[in-house]
Amino acid sequence: MTREIRRLVAEMCVGMFLYVLALGSLALIFQKGLAGMSFALGPVLAGLFAGFLADVAMLVHMAVVAERATDSRDAAYANRITVVQSLLRKVIVVAVLFILGSRPQIDAVAMILGALGLKAGAFLQPAVHRMTSGKEASPDGQTGSGDITSGERRKGYGNDEDPDDCT
Repeated sequence: MTREIRRLVAEMCVGMFLYVLALGSLALIFQKGLAGMSFALGPVLAGLFAGFLADVAMLVHMAVVAERATDSRDAAYANRITVVQSLLRKVIVVAVLFILGSRPQIDAVAMILGALGLKAGAFLQPAVHRMTSGKEASPDGQTGSGDITSGERRKGYGNDEDPDDCT
């Protein structure tokens, strides 16, 4: 993977970890309520952590597959490999969920909730990027760290001034 993709994956992992940390904190705070609903704290925390690990594995796999598809420069191959790998990834995650969820040490519901951290990591990535880059965003949306923003790509490859302007 390229350096930029590795940094993006790391930033998303931080966001996913913050999500699981927040859920784990809520589980600790509402420990008596969980016990009243017959959820033990240990298996819930183990399920959240297992979901986080599944998220990290899925994210790394998606990054590798996307980069391989992009490097191929063949649209048919890229489409085929992304669909096949996506299905394979889903089958493996469901199989792991059934295997780990059948154990009393890991709560399956908490594992599913932990696996939803992939979405949270995607939403938190821009904030994590701003915090880790150490530079404030300028008014034109650039971070000043040399990253190419979508606005720069649009202006560099498009032939109109502002394609989002509807007037």
